[in-house]
Amino acid sequence: MIYKIAVCDDERIICRAIYDMIKVVSEQNDIRFETDCFTTGEELCEEMKSSAYDLVILDIELPKMNGVAVGKYIREKLNNETVQIAYISSKQQYAMELFEIRPINFLIKPITKEKIQAIIDKLLKLNSVDTQIFKFKVGQEYIKLPMSQIVYFSSSGRTVTLVSNENNYVFYRTLDDIYGGLKTGHFLYIHKSFIVNYRYVRQYEYEQVTLLDGTVLPISQPRRKLIRKMILEMEG
Repeated sequence: MIYKIAVCDDERIICRAIYDMIKVVSEQNDIRFETDCFTTGEELCEEMKSSAYDLVILDIELPKMNGVAVGKYIREKLNNETVQIAYISSKQQYAMELFEIRPINFLIKPITKEKIQAIIDKLLKLNSVDTQIFKFKVGQEYIKLPMSQIVYFSSSGRTVTLVSNENNYVFYRTLDDIYGGLKTGHFLYIHKSFIVNYRYVRQYEYEQVTLLDGTVLPISQPRRKLIRKMILEMEG
């Protein structure tokens, strides 16, 4: 498999340095990457209208269209929820602004090969999760669904509703049993009645999460500290 990476920084010397680091990581790990470099946010956004990337390494302090605006354009205008975005900056004050963009990481300059290796390790881990399949039975029909398509599970009585980004399915099973097979993914058991895929969370608050479609789900009081810890680990 070939992974496509876009690097966007207005300083060409930094773009080239990151390009070279990715090449070294590729050779050391026997993984194939295709890397494109951009020096403006506008140039990257235009290219992403027709090109699919697995990872974007994006400087925040870009002239004109900065990295925050680029990230919002990718998520909201292009409706691209699959590309992973890693921000780089010389400052640390952007954490809250970036939450809705759901970056894979936030790196402070100077960028090192070890930091690039960490981003790529996380990309590969998330990619392995995306290829996992959730299997369940609805009536007499057996269904296989990529875990990356699952938005959340909700339970009522003895039934579970699986809400995906395409369809809803109702079947018999317990959330405890379901969660036992999801722990390697980005799934949060936020309430005795809800398991949510963190990739579809637009906004996190201590007592609730808001999903991309506006659905608000509660986080039960006993689970709040654990959920906060898990989210911090995912964002780290």
